Amino acid sequence: SRSPSHRPRLSVWVCFRHASPEMGAAMPRSDPVQRCRFCNLPLSSAESHEELCSNLRLHGILGHEAAAAAYEAVDRADFVPLEYGDPYVDAAIVLGAGAQISAPHVHTSALNLLAERLPTAPGRCRVLDIGAGSGCMCALLACLLKGKGEVLAIEHIEELAASARENVAKHHGALLAAGGPLDLRWGDAQEVTEPEELAGAFDLVHCGAALPDVEAWLTRLLRPGGRAVAPLGPTDAPQWLCTIDKGEDGCVVVTRHIRVLYVPVTSAAAQRQRGDEWDEVVDRCRRNSDLVLAQERSQDAGELHR
Repeated sequence: SRSPSHRPRLSVWVCFRHASPEMGAAMPRSDPVQRCRFCNLPLSSAESHEELCSNLRLHGILGHEAAAAAYEAVDRADFVPLEYGDPYVDAAIVLGAGAQISAPHVHTSALNLLAERLPTAPGRCRVLDIGAGSGCMCALLACLLKGKGEVLAIEHIEELAASARENVAKHHGALLAAGGPLDLRWGDAQEVTEPEELAGAFDLVHCGAALPDVEAWLTRLLRPGGRAVAPLGPTDAPQWLCTIDKGEDGCVVVTRHIRVLYVPVTSAAAQRQRGDEWDEVVDRCRRNSDLVLAQERSQDAGELHR
């Protein structure tokens, strides 16, 4: 990835808006279910893949039927090494090299938002997954398409790309086989997608790392009518999981959905350095998150008393 000073400026008109009340928000605040400290969605921790899927459905997080079918087909245990953590706990898990796999309620929220914009017209859907990490999301996206499209997944940490392919192959080797719908590559996403023929080539784009704002190289990849889902906001502080919708006229509408905390889009070398300093990164995230969330609670309280 390029440094911020070398990123092209966004040349399209962008409108920001907030989504309607979030998935799971209908549950009363007094309920005994544990909730995410960032987005307030119920946590769906379980003892098995089947129970995890059931809990996500029960809490209203896995609401889109196509997304639910894809999530039920892909077991998170295939993508989380046993020594790293329990795959059925609804929390992010560190993978090493400055990467982590998102919590199930965050992955499913992103998957739902992408499934909402699956093309309805005849033809094949083309999907891009930036920052493949463990390989979990690109496997979910390939299952989401049900043989009616292709997924290009890119990971810039070589050993993560290799382990992602191994993880997918455990139970979904056909996705990676010759003629299969999933192409999982090691490389820099901005470099891989620079060729002019990829401009406007994708119906859906998932970005698994945070950008400070909507960037031209990302919206350039979307077809008119396409959607990207990406976390937008500062590094090591709460961000927003956003939909980035490109209209037929090229205008872009950005909608904020839930609060999240992703690792940033950066170079492979910088990401490895963050991995070497992970304890410091975590401490910085906690300090920044406590400050931001406290400010937001104070603002909410002030609005209630007006």
